[in-house]
Amino acid sequence: MDVLILAAGFGTRMEDLTKQIPKPLLKINQKPLIAYALDLIEKIKFEEIYVNIHYQPQSIQKYLIENFPKVKISHEKELLGTGGGIKKIQNKDLFILNTDNLWDPEFILEIENAINFFQDNNNIENLLLVNSNDNSKDLEISNESTINFPAVKKNTQFQGCHLLRNNALDSYPLIFDIPQYWKDCSKRKKLFGFETSIINTHIGTKNLYLKYQK
Repeated sequence: MDVLILAAGFGTRMEDLTKQIPKPLLKINQKPLIAYALDLIEKIKFEEIYVNIHYQPQSIQKYLIENFPKVKISHEKELLGTGGGIKKIQNKDLFILNTDNLWDPEFILEIENAINFFQDNNNIENLLLVNSNDNSKDLEISNESTINFPAVKKNTQFQGCHLLRNNALDSYPLIFDIPQYWKDCSKRKKLFGFETSIINTHIGTKNLYLKYQK
């Protein structure tokens, strides 16, 4: 299994903060956001670690080469969307995570449990890690742990990472956003949620970022 860290976006929700620096290199406690993700997944046995880049790619590439030289960089000269970025690099089962979180080191155990569950259940095509005790809610999970997408009754929160079966995106175009696939996968009852206990702090907007800088 490989892992992909999504770092290609423009970071528009960070507003003026990303005019001079890409979102993955914004710092909390003197540590770039992307480093929280890389420090987390480097402790898990993945075969290859990928990072996709597009906006201000030279600065992210320079940081990765200097600090995480084993990472493979997927440079999207044309922004492919979340789905297209995943499809470009995937050739086996894949773990995908965002750079919008301050990842708790103890979340490693929850990821490993989710991977084991995913590998033991071949009927699951895409497994989203969720937390139903989070104060925010953006997804709907059923009593059978299937994800209904788009949500009618929001009762759980996406934790910013998921597992995707190899070849799941073969029929999709080169450029698309992953919610398009989630909708199709949900209809086929192949989209599931995996309940976690740890809530990773989400800082995907300027207001949240400034809150945790203080």
